[in-house]
Amino acid sequence: MGSATLYDMHCHLGWFSDPARGVLEAPELGLGLLAVTVNPEEFSRLRALLPGEKDVRVAAGLHPWWVNGAADADALVGLIPETRWVGEIGLDAAPRHAATYPAQLAVFERACAACAASSDPAAPKVLSIHAVRAATDALDALERTGAAERCRCVLHWFSGSSEELWRAARLGCRFSLGERALATRRGREYARVLPGDALLTETDLPPEEGSALTAADVVASLERTVAAIAEARHADPGQTRALLARNADALLR
Repeated sequence: MGSATLYDMHCHLGWFSDPARGVLEAPELGLGLLAVTVNPEEFSRLRALLPGEKDVRVAAGLHPWWVNGAADADALVGLIPETRWVGEIGLDAAPRHAATYPAQLAVFERACAACAASSDPAAPKVLSIHAVRAATDALDALERTGAAERCRCVLHWFSGSSEELWRAARLGCRFSLGERALATRRGREYARVLPGDALLTETDLPPEEGSALTAADVVASLERTVAAIAEARHADPGQTRALLARNADALLR
């Protein structure tokens, strides 16, 4: 990468009404993207749209809300050796997803193990991880499988406890924060106390499939996110923007 000045490390490019337009607009707007997917089918569709743009990466994912059974895990694990970018994967223990939690755990464990086994030390895999009410289980799996050591793990919109935050930081995890995280007291505090090199920006946009949002809307959200992180850290906005861009570029190039 290198030409981008703002980075969205967790967006749902495939949910734009016109994903190809977003891919083409991103470099013009100085925008770098890690486009996460919710299942292997979406990954295959979105990857086929890419004309080789340098500033967009597409991640192979299986969001915990989309976990149905072993066949899902088989499809994801089959894709992992082909790509450096894996996400959105993870765990969600919120009450409405409790019924699938054992299956989520099994899928996440398999995905982490596959990532660890096929990660190249010279170009480690980058994982974008969802962990809602499940940070300890997620970190346990990352440690147990070796993914914490061999991959670059990014916790998306982290909302775990302070103890879990610092455990994740000690494991070398990064943290992608967006507007909604920074609208909370916890999110602002985590932005303030984390080491600068552990911070990344995200939008998690769009919120639903077929959205009319564009790359320009992503840029606007990221601008607000950078300003909020700078405010939380009592830091210069320009220097904060440059720091966050360096952090993302180091993972994505």
